[in-house]
Amino acid sequence: VEVQTDYVPLLNSLAVYGWQLTCVLPTPIVKTNREGNLSTKQIVFLQRPSLPQKAKKKESKVNNL
Repeated sequence: VEVQTDYVPLLNSLAVYGWQLTCVLPTPIVKTNREGNLSTKQIVFLQRPSLPQKAKKKESKVNNL
């Protein structure tokens, strides 16, 4: 059985926020609809790179004490 998937709409909608597809895990869940088509459930892992954080001014906190 060949599984056809289309992640393009999902990836395009999340790409604007920096999310990237890292892994897709198929599950053993397979269902048949009324027309006889099979559908599967898959677990999709996404990640986005960490953004550089602004350097905190620790010195100003120490000076205020």
